[in-house]
Amino acid sequence: MPEGEEMSNTTIRTLVLEYVDQNGASHIREMHIEILQRRPNTPEHTIRARLSEAVTEGLLSRLGEGFYDIYAEDEAMTSVVSYPVRCNQWGSPRYRGNCDGRLFKNLLLRYRAQKVADPMLGSGTTKDVVEGLNRHKKKNISFWGGDLKTGFDLTKQKLPGSFEFIWIHPPYWNIVRYGDNLNDLSNHEDYEQFRKFLMICLQHCYEALETGGRLAVLIGDVRRRGKYTPIVKDVLNFPYGELRSIIIKVQHNCTSDRKKYGKLEDPPIKHEYCLVFKKTDNDCQSTKQRQTYVQLEIENAVRAVQTGK
Repeated sequence: MPEGEEMSNTTIRTLVLEYVDQNGASHIREMHIEILQRRPNTPEHTIRARLSEAVTEGLLSRLGEGFYDIYAEDEAMTSVVSYPVRCNQWGSPRYRGNCDGRLFKNLLLRYRAQKVADPMLGSGTTKDVVEGLNRHKKKNISFWGGDLKTGFDLTKQKLPGSFEFIWIHPPYWNIVRYGDNLNDLSNHEDYEQFRKFLMICLQHCYEALETGGRLAVLIGDVRRRGKYTPIVKDVLNFPYGELRSIIIKVQHNCTSDRKKYGKLEDPPIKHEYCLVFKKTDNDCQSTKQRQTYVQLEIENAVRAVQTGK
């Protein structure tokens, strides 16, 4: 596609978001000048309308005096969040399971963490958010990200260092398969094996937290062939740390939304959970007990996989 045609197919709102993402908090006049270079004769009232829509949809924050920002903290965030329009500035919207980066951004800013990790990086949403915060907000946040597809196996490896905030967005069992690797959590047909390996992954994350650090787990439940599997129940029973928040995230733009199922016996699942655990000084489990728990889970899970039970 010729460059001029590609620009003409790009919406004004996307141009606005791209400009703010690249330049940080920006004035409407700066955006107008930039857009006129790519879309000559665009009226300023059109830009204002697109800005107003982006603010209403939660994509941009209005700072006042004509300035808008994509990296401001949503200080009014509550325990229920909903992002009907995806912000496509971070990660890849084409990556199955990719989530909007705003919840991660708001938690990161709320907790003021300087050392951050994501051991299931996926398309790189969290990495992109941190890079933007460092570039435009001068946060100087250090970030480490790993993923099975790049050689980091959280079921076997520990995180390289200690962190103040760890974000993990694991597969929701095998509802979406991400690869053929046997250690990919989405490849387990048996839920109990999935659960055991998920607990191992969470344990490795928890061990990498500094005291006072937080682990945020984004997870959803599964209904398959009429059976409801509450994955969140097992995560809530994670035996370490102090549960500090349960955030309900409304789901939008799912692949299943485009399918026709007819009338279902029960309401479709349209939410996820973000569970936040804090590592405290008075953690009731000793280091030895934690290691024993992980080792038993590993041994039991591996033994079951080998025996096919």
